[in-house]
Amino acid sequence: MWTLNGIRIFVTDEVEEVGQTIARLQPLAGGTVNQVFGYVSPTMRLKCYVVGIEDKDNLMDLTTSGTTMELVGPEGTLGDYLVQSVTMPRLHTVNQTLRLDLGCDAPVYFGDIILLED
Repeated sequence: MWTLNGIRIFVTDEVEEVGQTIARLQPLAGGTVNQVFGYVSPTMRLKCYVVGIEDKDNLMDLTTSGTTMELVGPEGTLGDYLVQSVTMPRLHTVNQTLRLDLGCDAPVYFGDIILLED
């Protein structure tokens, strides 16, 4: 079971990304010179289903707090993350069966959440 700050999400895809900051300099006489300035801290991108307007609104509100949120996955606590962005398009559904505590006609969203490791 996945939760972000205690909000239930149904993750379908998890992608972690790391990288470096590298400037590629092109001197007038000579080949390319790579200048390494450091690394980019890990980011995580989650694609997930979210059921219900309240959970969708609560997830979107996480982008305005400026504080870290706990991400919990099937393995347990995965760490604390800043929520950089949340995109929540609504799906056209007739009936939802993911959340039995909500009505079968509760709206379903397919979220794209970008998290920055803190």
